[in-house]
Amino acid sequence: MLGDEPITRAYDRNAGYWISMIRASADPYQTQITDPALLDSIGQVTGLHILDAGCGEGYLARKLVDLGAAGVTGVDTCRAFIDAAIEAGTPRCQFVHADVAHLPLPDDNVDLVVVNRLPHGLTNAGLRYHEFARVLRPGGRLVIVGQHPCFYGAGAERSPAADDLTVDSYFDSRIVRQHLDVADQISPVPSVQKLYSLEQYFGMLTTAGFVIVGLREPRPTTDQQRADPLWRTRFQRPLFLLIEAELR
Repeated sequence: MLGDEPITRAYDRNAGYWISMIRASADPYQTQITDPALLDSIGQVTGLHILDAGCGEGYLARKLVDLGAAGVTGVDTCRAFIDAAIEAGTPRCQFVHADVAHLPLPDDNVDLVVVNRLPHGLTNAGLRYHEFARVLRPGGRLVIVGQHPCFYGAGAERSPAADDLTVDSYFDSRIVRQHLDVADQISPVPSVQKLYSLEQYFGMLTTAGFVIVGLREPRPTTDQQRADPLWRTRFQRPLFLLIEAELR
């Protein structure tokens, strides 16, 4: 099995559920919060060669090609995701069943690496950033959006108190297991991910040769909250962290 077994096994069992949710645009956290922030940070992609690390069923890769990318390579450890992405048959996209910590790409191969809500590794978590640095061309960029390590926990989106987050668990890193709940549809099995402290997280990036040039915390805008009062109940704590980095 590719990647960390508990993470990959959960994605394998949740694959059909997650593919249907993505293709129905059913997840408001994705469509209204993280995707707009991610695409804004990515900026102009015309002519770029891009790695979509943890590509899922390929929706972001397809979007980047539509925006003018010269080519996108999507990599994921979940075979069902890769099969679904290939079946979509998008020109200028290729999808590979592989681990982001062991990329089947040559050195200096891409201009941009995008990491969209991909769980951190349970073991050797920093290895992927060395791989991203290896495949990026000099001056290449890395844009990552994921769960906020300072606040995120099981059920965090609906709870103002982080009962599962203690000082010890934050600095020692912690594993979060929870069922996905999208459009009132519950995933077959809990997802699995590991969260590291900011000190550990930034250390992985800088050790791999990256310079952090931007940091954002995607959240509902005032207009979104006015238009949909439910955001006040389903966004109780900061949930997401977006990092922009450049290769030295």
